[in-house]
Amino acid sequence: MRKGVLIVHHLTRRSAAAAEKFEYEHSNVSVMDEVRAVAAALEQLGIEYRIERIRQIAELPEILSRSPERIVFNLVEDLDKFISDYCYVPAVCHAFGKACTGGDTRCLLLAQDKWRTKAVLKAAGLSCPEGFAVPPGEEIRLPALAPGKYIVKPVLSDASEGIDAKSVVDLPSMSLLDAVRRVHEQLKQPALVEQFIPHRELNVSLLQRGDEIMVMPVAEIDFSAFGNDYPHIVDYSAKWLSGSFAYNNTPRIIPALLHENLAQSVRTAALNAWHVLDCRDFARVDFRVDEKDNIFILEVNPNPDISPDAGFAAALAAAKIGFEEFVRILLDNASAFLSGSCSKASRTAAVNEKKESAEDKYTVHLS
Repeated sequence: MRKGVLIVHHLTRRSAAAAEKFEYEHSNVSVMDEVRAVAAALEQLGIEYRIERIRQIAELPEILSRSPERIVFNLVEDLDKFISDYCYVPAVCHAFGKACTGGDTRCLLLAQDKWRTKAVLKAAGLSCPEGFAVPPGEEIRLPALAPGKYIVKPVLSDASEGIDAKSVVDLPSMSLLDAVRRVHEQLKQPALVEQFIPHRELNVSLLQRGDEIMVMPVAEIDFSAFGNDYPHIVDYSAKWLSGSFAYNNTPRIIPALLHENLAQSVRTAALNAWHVLDCRDFARVDFRVDEKDNIFILEVNPNPDISPDAGFAAALAAAKIGFEEFVRILLDNASAFLSGSCSKASRTAAVNEKKESAEDKYTVHLS
């Protein structure tokens, strides 16, 4: 039997007023579905486990200091106090000599900042929508961008927090200024004003098995029920509010019905984004596609939601990978990390040795 695993997840207590006004507590509920799914998989694998929960990063060292387990299954996605604190969970685990599933701290910090991620991806030659960031307290100065539709989103939040129908606006317009101010006032963080690509939304999940990166079937969000009155976006209600129109009318099509050239381009771009951000274990890359099949990366999501109803679990099923197998793969990666065979240096060397072509670097699961 493999040595025990410590599952660590977050437990936040945002103010009741904030929860009532913005309803963003819904995006924290799914973590318990993730905990139950991972625990059930570990039981099926015959692996002992314990579960700990934290509200603040300062609580983690004391937990790790008394924990005999050397592998931490990281399900911490949000913490009180500072919005980026959850990103430091892997670094704290490594400081205590423990392996931690999912992305490392550097990757999590970079991916959380959508503006920095966009800059890094574009510098690597990958296509992203044009846009600009507006920090709180700064005057909104519109750069020389083409008039048209833009989407305003928080730079640092995930799970579609702060995004709704009013987030899609015209440039220039007062509605754009209002959407930026709303992010500043409600979420206390910079606003990203990004060119809105109106046609299709795709995402690709990736899974690391040792040195191999598996690119799973491309998924598409079906907006056909929306008509022209509601922007075709996966906003907060579409992800979390079960009684909403958007939640009940954004089905996932996987595998997506794409011609092979487009599917290949999306898979290649997803893998390249994985390497640019130095992802580890598992991730999801979100795309928009315009009417001419030009693809644009919206964001890279290391440690995406792995609850049974989420997109990553659907990608695993489409690739014919059981959830227990997924958990076992992550634990094997963690064990290799502990043994030193999957150190950052060795991973980087392995990547550098496989630069001959993007097509040779991944296994594609289409069935």
